[in-house]
Amino acid sequence: MELWEYVEVLLRWGWVIILVTALCTAAALGFATLQTPRYTSIVEIDVTPARLDLGLSQTVVNLLRNYVSSIKSESMARRVIDRLGLSDIDAASLQEQIDAEARESEFTIKIEVTDRDPVFAQRLAQATAEVFVGDVQAFAQRQDPRDRLTATMLNGGAQAAGQTWPRNKLLAFAGVGGGLGLGLLIALALEWTRVDVVQTPGDMEDRLGLPVVGNIPALGQPSRSKPGRARAKDRTGAAAG
Repeated sequence: MELWEYVEVLLRWGWVIILVTALCTAAALGFATLQTPRYTSIVEIDVTPARLDLGLSQTVVNLLRNYVSSIKSESMARRVIDRLGLSDIDAASLQEQIDAEARESEFTIKIEVTDRDPVFAQRLAQATAEVFVGDVQAFAQRQDPRDRLTATMLNGGAQAAGQTWPRNKLLAFAGVGGGLGLGLLIALALEWTRVDVVQTPGDMEDRLGLPVVGNIPALGQPSRSKPGRARAKDRTGAAAG
């Protein structure tokens, strides 16, 4: 198809594209409304070696990965439950709410805790960080002072939880983008079916490669004078002559 043909398709079926886009966007926003909000609190922990040594620094990098596994373990979740005195949540469920990531180049660990209650999410994040920092400090006391690691919570501890789901802007963007794409496909499909319909004798000749020798008029067209009336008119004219 030429460019001008695409423009004609858009002008002809633009209302379809707009309608489908509006429906998809409304569906995405409606889906977001039905979701239960979830909030995530973040706490960053700095793990610093006692001295700047290449070998010790590499050891810290390896330890960070081990620390992340420990933070995300069910054992950590159970200790957080004990620390906060929680009785209405089990360790397996809490484990799914705790996530951690090691930033090896910065010697830091980021802990994220997600919950439906933003205040409770912050409490969980703070308690998880406190348990982890306590473990690092207890282990450091048994090491040579030159090989010790220091774990410190940055930015004053766990930050206030922010909403991480649903992401209304992302869902709205997905609804608009998906609606435009779907609407365009529907418009092209409608145009394709329209082109496939034989509308003129020339279309029939192009399709079959044969000349058209006759056609049947569409219903509802004005009919010609009936033969009986024509003959009566001819006799009247002859009598007058």
